[in-house]
Amino acid sequence: MRKFLAILLLWIPQANAADLASQIAGSDGWTSWQVSKVADAGEPCCYDLNRGGVDRIGCDLDGGNWSVSVGSRNSQAKPASTDQLTVYAHVSHGKVDKIRAYAATCPVNTRQVLRPLPAVAAADSVAWLERQVAGGSDAKHIGDETVMALAFHADSAAQQALLRLAAAGQPEKRRETALFWLGQARGAQGVAAVEGFARDDADEDIRRHALFVLSQAEEFDTYPKLLASARNDRAGEVRSQAMFWMAQMKDSRAGKDILGLLDKEQEADVREQAVFALSQLPDKAGDQALIEVLRGHYPRDVKQKALFWLGQSGSDEALAFLDQVLN
Repeated sequence: MRKFLAILLLWIPQANAADLASQIAGSDGWTSWQVSKVADAGEPCCYDLNRGGVDRIGCDLDGGNWSVSVGSRNSQAKPASTDQLTVYAHVSHGKVDKIRAYAATCPVNTRQVLRPLPAVAAADSVAWLERQVAGGSDAKHIGDETVMALAFHADSAAQQALLRLAAAGQPEKRRETALFWLGQARGAQGVAAVEGFARDDADEDIRRHALFVLSQAEEFDTYPKLLASARNDRAGEVRSQAMFWMAQMKDSRAGKDILGLLDKEQEADVREQAVFALSQLPDKAGDQALIEVLRGHYPRDVKQKALFWLGQSGSDEALAFLDQVLN
């Protein structure tokens, strides 16, 4: 009897997920359902911008171009806060060809019939979406939007699905998309997972992409992780990218740290990229760092690059230094 019950319990979720698939594919047009939305990840919706401000909020499900933004977490130009996510799936000739996911308070419009489903278990929604990403749909361009929809599910199954999609053996584009949404939507747990990929993944390109994702996780202090990769990664390209993103993060530590890395770096190509990273520091910090290189004990090739980028700056401080050198 116990064995029978165990088999039954394992079978029931599979039946529910299969039932969701059949409901979605039941007729052409849009189908929607709601699940709990992950906390502290903003309100996914569509924003029309006009002269730097938000002109309109809302999404056209039938539009040819798909875009979504979570907006600024502190901005009032966003839908009302909600803990619910609405998932939309479009079927044409019995095949899923579009998937969208927005905050339940995000206004949407469509010229087609929209069929809302009754209560859907979050785990079943995650399982169905993961199958679409993995090849369960004949559509060619729904991968990114489907991974995003997965990422905004509050259910812990979404985190595990994203980790599977980011794992070695998956197509590189799929891995990169999963990593991006792990960092953007899954909070501290997602950022910690991306940190692991940045540090340990065997694929150099994936490590580089993970560093980019970490640099965009503005709610967390990921800067030390990029610094660690800039110091320790075995690949020069990864070290270079780490320094580039350090400079882009507007972190006051970046200038001093990149100068220290430049001082110890042995590869000429990486040194060149380090100087370029210094030139990308915000405000006057870039010029000041380049001048420090020119005044320091760095190799001739490094100083040549610093001189080039300082000349490109055109700032008053840069021109004053160059005049001093020439005179």
